[in-house]
Amino acid sequence: MRKWRMAGTLGVMLLGVAPTVLAQGAEEAKPAEGAAPAEAAAPAEAAAPAKPADATKPATGDPAADAPAGDSPVELPGQTYRFVGLRYRGIVVPKFMVNLFGDGGDTVYVHGVGPEFAIRKDGFEYVFSLWWAGYYMDETPFKASDDPASAWEVVKSDLNVIYLTADFLWSSELSSQFAVNYGMGAGFGFVFGDLFRTQAYPENGDPSTDPYKWKKCVGQQNPNPTFCGTDNDHYDGYTEPNWANGGSKPIIFPWLALQTGFRYKPSKSFVGRLDLGFGTSGFFFGVGADYGL
Repeated sequence: MRKWRMAGTLGVMLLGVAPTVLAQGAEEAKPAEGAAPAEAAAPAEAAAPAKPADATKPATGDPAADAPAGDSPVELPGQTYRFVGLRYRGIVVPKFMVNLFGDGGDTVYVHGVGPEFAIRKDGFEYVFSLWWAGYYMDETPFKASDDPASAWEVVKSDLNVIYLTADFLWSSELSSQFAVNYGMGAGFGFVFGDLFRTQAYPENGDPSTDPYKWKKCVGQQNPNPTFCGTDNDHYDGYTEPNWANGGSKPIIFPWLALQTGFRYKPSKSFVGRLDLGFGTSGFFFGVGADYGL
């Protein structure tokens, strides 16, 4: 009986002490006021992994990696670029080309200017232009190759041409700003203006005299009946009719050319171009300045 009483006493003591010990443990395990529970913080951290610093950076080898934002000159593959601007062309019509149509003549320098519009993609571009060119030539002797020596005339040109042309150009890039252009141009021009023709004569009466020293006749048989004949009316400001009126002045003139040059693009919004070529009008050089749309 004594043993049972001892066991009962110990059991009562444990029942009395256990709640106190458990309460103290709970107090020690309770987090400090204002502190986030440790178990709640862990899932939050796992739910928001750190974002890589270069997540938006283009992959290595991507052309966009070399194209900084803003006014960059870099052109991306597959993207179309458009430009509008002005061009100038200086055309040299050499005397040997004039002599394809007759004897005499002279080398002529022609000014040309007008607007242009370009469409470019993957290093290839079309450049469309509507431009004017003035084929002006001072008075010079000229005659058809099969005409006799007495048929020399003094010719003066005030011809103008409005061209509608397209250049088809490929590019080989030297850098992001410089490139070599090469290709061709094609189109046609509408001719207008005057081509003056006046019969001429040698002052000494010798037909072998240098024709560049001949003078214009005043009229038929005046002042030299031999050279100022009656077989035509090419006197006193005579102007050659066009093809439609039975004359030799063209109405339409073709433009065909092979060309090369350089392209300079310092920014997305500007392109400068130097053109060099040869075609139906002779040799030419030109410059273009375009604004990127």
